[in-house]
Amino acid sequence: MIHPSQTTGCLGIEQIIEWVLKNGSKYPGKHNTPTERTNLNQKPLEAKSQMMIIWRGLVTYLDNTLRAGHSVNIKKFGAFTYDIETELPKISTRVISAEMDIQTKRQDRIHVHHLKPRFVVDPELQALAIRYHGKEQVVNPKSQRSIFQKGFRMIYANPVPIAAACQMGKDVVEDTLRTIFLAIQDMIKYDNNLMLQFGFCNISFIDKNMKVTFAPYLNHELKDKDFETTMRRSNSPVGQTWRTNTQSDFQKSCLGTMIKKPNQEVNQALNTKTEALKWMSMDMSSAAKMQQ
Repeated sequence: MIHPSQTTGCLGIEQIIEWVLKNGSKYPGKHNTPTERTNLNQKPLEAKSQMMIIWRGLVTYLDNTLRAGHSVNIKKFGAFTYDIETELPKISTRVISAEMDIQTKRQDRIHVHHLKPRFVVDPELQALAIRYHGKEQVVNPKSQRSIFQKGFRMIYANPVPIAAACQMGKDVVEDTLRTIFLAIQDMIKYDNNLMLQFGFCNISFIDKNMKVTFAPYLNHELKDKDFETTMRRSNSPVGQTWRTNTQSDFQKSCLGTMIKKPNQEVNQALNTKTEALKWMSMDMSSAAKMQQ
């Protein structure tokens, strides 16, 4: 197998996907061939386009999840999370008033939570980025050893909403993402410079030195005093949560509208006309043979 030549420029996700497809024997799986879509009106995509759409779905999913106040862990890669530093109330300058309730005090930012976006690199990836400084981005007690304890409301990246957004099978999405992050590790081993653009964050590996840069808009949103409300477990009664139509909410979300759904009535009419023309052509062919 011929390894990609070492270049001074950075390779993006498109070049990583091309590398995976050129080395299908090393990265076997369903991502190498076009697969059926869950929406019958959507045609199967060629392998590269299929993987690019799944990557776009992952980026959209991560962006929505972080903005909702969750942290996300990607297997064999790392976790996007927040570092929370709470500013204690200043007793010496505290103004006590019977007319001010606790909610007003929170709005006035008496108790301030300073949040900063962080990327906690997976140990396997950190071992490859030998020039990475290795400093912990999130300060946590020594008793916390799990990746789920290194951030606020940590969850694993869920392939189900990504598959629904891409209108593909869950197994295809899992296989594609697993292969992409495995290829990233391999390409770093081969001394390739990579630039992964997540929209909300850019992660570069140059000369095995990892650098993480978060987008300014994410830092700006974290400073908003209303973001503290977003990070609560729930802001609505449990009864209302059970009555929520999650399917309708998903269809209105960024993931639900990522790929435009085809008009089923128009497609059904076109399919009916196609079948009618097919049978008409067969009848004309049969009549011509009988005349001969």
